[in-house]
Amino acid sequence: MRKKLGAVTALVCLTAAGAAYAAAPVTGGPNTYTGAMSVAGGAGTKAKPAAAAWTENYGMGSTTAGNVGAPLVAIKTTIYGLKAPNAKYFATCTANKINGNNGNAGKWNAVCPKSSLIGTGTVLAALTSPTVNLAGPGSACNLVLWVYNGGPGKLTYFFTTTPAKCDGLQTGAAAAWTGTVSQAGKSLVTNTPEPPDVSYNAGNVGLFGSLVTEVLKFKKTTVKHAGKTLPFIESIGCSKHARPFTIKYTATTSNTPSSANESAATVAGSANC
Repeated sequence: MRKKLGAVTALVCLTAAGAAYAAAPVTGGPNTYTGAMSVAGGAGTKAKPAAAAWTENYGMGSTTAGNVGAPLVAIKTTIYGLKAPNAKYFATCTANKINGNNGNAGKWNAVCPKSSLIGTGTVLAALTSPTVNLAGPGSACNLVLWVYNGGPGKLTYFFTTTPAKCDGLQTGAAAAWTGTVSQAGKSLVTNTPEPPDVSYNAGNVGLFGSLVTEVLKFKKTTVKHAGKTLPFIESIGCSKHARPFTIKYTATTSNTPSSANESAATVAGSANC
């Protein structure tokens, strides 16, 4: 039933080469990582922020050509000159709300208000058994990622797919989960844990789920409040006409993660501004 995935490393390199403002590949543990970010919209200032759209590109592979990468357990991003202060004015959709709708087959996220959706993405992953020690290309899993406002400081993530696109797995095999968004000075920080059912126990069937590529887009989503149009993502300025960013990836080589089998690496770059 499993379909073979092309060389993961090659796919990662192609994605990085095609993305604007891509950082140089970085090696951490058994994986290589790439990353890129871009921001559309005015530079804005702290006093007069501008609505912004923000795109993140992630890439991961193995240092051995053709092998899958070790599954991620967390991704942390930091980007200069952005903030998200208006979450309290947007509709919300929590992981509990989505997961509580699992009896409504095919419409797991239908409970989410339209205005709570703040980002969407496409993900290519590779599925493999932990017993093969990351050897081989694995089986392809194509997913759509939905990101909702989970309330101030929270983001809700949810994958959808079909059995034909994800080696027999379907929407709901991985539950919705929660990440955080915060401010560190003039930088916006997102922390996204990767739960077991999207990582080292993908789909709750004991597989490693290894990221190959991901493109996540936060559009210029806005809401009306007190006669004003408020964006979810705001730009408050640049640093020497640029937006320095970092993407920290943390991976595990085991289906029982611990500090002994986890490794981290940080990709650093700069987006135009």
